[in-house]
Amino acid sequence: MANQKRAYIHTWGCQMNEHKSEGIGGVLAQDGYELVSSPEEADLVIFNTCMVREKAEDKVYSEAGKIRLLRDKNPDLLLGIGGCMAQALGQKIFERSPAVDFVFGSSNVTDVPHLIREAQSRNGNGRHDEPVMALQKIPDRIEELPFVRESRFHAKVTITEGCSNFCSFCIVPYTTGLLRSRLPGDIMHEVSSLATQKYKEVQLLGQNVDSYGNDLDDPDINFANLLLALSQVDIPRVRFMSSHPKDITSKVIDVISEKNNICEHIHMAVQSGSDRILQEMRRGYTQIQFLELVDEIKSRVPGVSVTTDIIVGFPTETEHDFLDTVNLVEKARLGGAYIFRYSPRPGTISYYKYEDDVPQDEKMRRSNYLLDIQKKIIDEEHLKRVGKTEEVLVERPARIGGGRFIGKSRDNRTVIFPATSEMIGSFVHVLINEGSASGLMGTVMLS
Repeated sequence: MANQKRAYIHTWGCQMNEHKSEGIGGVLAQDGYELVSSPEEADLVIFNTCMVREKAEDKVYSEAGKIRLLRDKNPDLLLGIGGCMAQALGQKIFERSPAVDFVFGSSNVTDVPHLIREAQSRNGNGRHDEPVMALQKIPDRIEELPFVRESRFHAKVTITEGCSNFCSFCIVPYTTGLLRSRLPGDIMHEVSSLATQKYKEVQLLGQNVDSYGNDLDDPDINFANLLLALSQVDIPRVRFMSSHPKDITSKVIDVISEKNNICEHIHMAVQSGSDRILQEMRRGYTQIQFLELVDEIKSRVPGVSVTTDIIVGFPTETEHDFLDTVNLVEKARLGGAYIFRYSPRPGTISYYKYEDDVPQDEKMRRSNYLLDIQKKIIDEEHLKRVGKTEEVLVERPARIGGGRFIGKSRDNRTVIFPATSEMIGSFVHVLINEGSASGLMGTVMLS
């Protein structure tokens, strides 16, 4: 179709943002847009942003400048900014970047078609004669969206949005709002529909999935009972992200330990190994409590992988505090760790309470030191998998090429193996013959 409208969506941030982009895509598809794979092909570019770290925020403005250059060839090209950064900064985005045509908040996705038309109508009179925005207050309910899913076999399903914990470093409660849980019937209906469509894997999403139901007036609506109900749905794999060490319950661990479709992987952000820093972060547990929880999970769930997030260089973090984190990493022997350098976020408790007093080069040193330790642990743990067989969901061709493909085991480890494109979206059994921090490598066992 010669006059087909075309849209490109670029996403920063977590899996929840990736899923929200699927919702943005769905809204645009209903409005007659075809989704394309590059901004050069598009009439409309949407940036779905993250504000958790300053680096991502700076990148948005850098990419907006590139979009402005594309208007030399396509003067009608529009740029919209949505997500956490839009919710937090609003009109300030226009002041920082003249390339932006409209801005929409975390819960204003369904307003995008109206904003597009408003921006188009104003372009004839000159850009930005006044800001085109939709930034409503975060509602009590999660915005229901039509999704254009990126995968035909793996689906993301939101169970909560927002967070009520107010960790001192975290911007989420201010940009995404307080905890809001979807009703269990709505979740079950969505997952059952995905089962009917023959999806192989569902990933439940929430800033803190273990808080699911805490905002609803029914003690039986909780994360453990939701997992138990989903274990009865005909979906081969159900996984989730993320858990909070202070909120995960024994009953949740019980459900994961049973032989069912709930995957043996728990991503549980520890953030620090220093009790003093954990207290300043408002995390609600100690190093010993976290390590005891990891030991309990490993003892009760055979083959489980526990992964985590860690922040280095939090304000006032001393070398002694950092060595406490090193001690935790060495003792916990986690299946993976995302290690971040502290980034002050305006609006958070720590931003106003502390100076960012740990030098950047020291943050880098601490980050690299932890990465080296974690890499050694994963090397050792993956070597133990050599000679074993893993059930793997084939996802895509591997970047290393050579006819090799990449997939994930039930415990969310990366597995690389020779395969064919016909295998994408199917389960295979892979005999592991090599293991390193880069992943597991093996060969498909033919039945």
